[in-house]
Amino acid sequence: MGAVTPAAFPTAGTVLTATEYNKLPRGVVYYNSVTANQTGITTVADITNMTAATWTATSTRLYRTTIYLPSVYVTATGGYVLGLITDGSSGQKAQTQSWCGNTERIGMVISVVESGLSGSTTRKGRFNGNGATVTLENSATAPAYIIVEDVGAA
Repeated sequence: MGAVTPAAFPTAGTVLTATEYNKLPRGVVYYNSVTANQTGITTVADITNMTAATWTATSTRLYRTTIYLPSVYVTATGGYVLGLITDGSSGQKAQTQSWCGNTERIGMVISVVESGLSGSTTRKGRFNGNGATVTLENSATAPAYIIVEDVGAA
């Protein structure tokens, strides 16, 4: 996919036509925040409350899915940890891998932009401690979240 021609609006004197309007982003289509910790992750597991980001997609739109994990805490045996965005059947769409030493904390962001989606579409967050014992630390003032956004015409 190459460059997308932006909407001419809001250039002074331009009439906002349906064609131009359809190029504009439509915003958030799904959002969920998580304030509870998830402990004891050592192998691949669904991230609690990030397992059902489902919306009706349109094939002519671009969608960006982002997962933010404010504090990934390795409580024992540091190593590479892996954050994933998958579809409803756990088919991988994106990943972020980071080194996290024993008793260290890191933040992680996983993101993917997709086009050509249509109908009922699901994205979820998964996490793999790769043998390390990991806690995803979240709170009311530092929540983890998953967000799906319509970012414009494909």
